Amino acid sequence: MTYYSDNALVLFEQYHQSDPGSMHADWLQYLPGKPGLACDIGAGTGRDANWLAQQGWEVFAVEPEAAFREAGKKLSHANVAWLDDYLPELSELYRLNQRFDLILLSAVWMHLPEAERERAFRNLTELLAPGGRLVISLRHSSNEEEVRVRGFYCVSVGELEQLAEEREVSLISVTSKPDGQGRDYVSWETMVFQR
Repeated sequence: MTYYSDNALVLFEQYHQSDPGSMHADWLQYLPGKPGLACDIGAGTGRDANWLAQQGWEVFAVEPEAAFREAGKKLSHANVAWLDDYLPELSELYRLNQRFDLILLSAVWMHLPEAERERAFRNLTELLAPGGRLVISLRHSSNEEEVRVRGFYCVSVGELEQLAEEREVSLISVTSKPDGQGRDYVSWETMVFQR
């Protein structure tokens, strides 16, 4: 994804202007009762991973883009460990032999081609601890140029509902909201699953 490596510095500034607590307010009530082990997949520059760590979570930040990982490491909280890994395999994450109380995919799912999503969802749910929560935000864009340049695919709540049903994972919340940066061509849906 050359868009992200080519624009890493600009995107770093943009990402860190948003307050994670406000951005994720629609699913915070579903956080497990006490902080445990979390994984931020597609962690970007670490904004959300650091935010979770500040609340007491031990966090693995999984990010395939080297420019983001390097920028993120410079400002990283002590409770954040970085991994060079990617969906759908998550092979480095699997090698840790850990199960997570929280797995977050914020603005990531739309980068996966449809053919990779079943395997990705299966791997994500296998990494969840019993009672663990999986949070996936779906980004929808009507801007065809943005979709092409940034490598987005169409995503839907219905597809994830079906994948969850096949994996016997409970869907506990679906919320919708407009874009927090005021882009009228972008909207969001967030889904929370529990193992």
